[in-house]
Amino acid sequence: MGAWRKCIPCACTFAALCAGMGSILAAGMGEFLLGAQLVLVALILDGLDGTLARLLHGQTGFGAELDTFVDMISFGIAPAALLYLHPDGLQRIPFWGLALTFIYASSGAARLSRFRQVDPYRGQRGYLGLPITVAAGCVAAYLVALEYPEAVSRLPVSLVSGPLSVVFWSALILMLVLQVSHIRYSKPTKNPVVLIPFMVCVVMLFIRPLAAYSAIFMFVYGGWFAFVSPFFFRHFLAQLPDEDELLPELADAVEEEER
Repeated sequence: MGAWRKCIPCACTFAALCAGMGSILAAGMGEFLLGAQLVLVALILDGLDGTLARLLHGQTGFGAELDTFVDMISFGIAPAALLYLHPDGLQRIPFWGLALTFIYASSGAARLSRFRQVDPYRGQRGYLGLPITVAAGCVAAYLVALEYPEAVSRLPVSLVSGPLSVVFWSALILMLVLQVSHIRYSKPTKNPVVLIPFMVCVVMLFIRPLAAYSAIFMFVYGGWFAFVSPFFFRHFLAQLPDEDELLPELADAVEEEER
């Protein structure tokens, strides 16, 4: 039973990897709606693997490292590929578009590398810098709305022109900067009040009449989390257990693996 407790969360992480790779392949074939939806599927799986590991007491050092590498593919490379390959995306401005694509991937790589190096709590006590999943979720949600004709007919969603286009690109660039900043963020996926509505919103993105509204809601929440939530970080810390109660979980798992 002990092996199964460790395998189930890792299987969820590998599924997130498949979703991320599927998103890149879909973008290469011009299936941008599917690519964006697969990034969102990877987001759900990324939230579930850690939750399952805690519920099953299946935390392992291998799983923690695997999760970091999967995050780079699913939330660092896949969204960048979607933004560049989309007909209205970054390929329209050859030099600067390519530069922003590389900056997107580099920001994600730097964010995750620092996470592995300086955070012994693996995010249990919050994050240093904006989590890579926030920008990825905003990109995917916005592209879902863009790819649904019903959404475009109701809202001025565009990558090229209009007020929402300016808001989208400005927010995205700021998020890439915040990913490598020293601003502290909470971990919302530990709270079912946040995780469950988020999963409902992702499901709504697959329902054509509701996709536009769900996408805009997710984008607005991503903006709130990126630009406003750091002001409430002290309140987040006050609700957490003591440090001694958090760190041994992963430390004990790594020690057990090395025996």
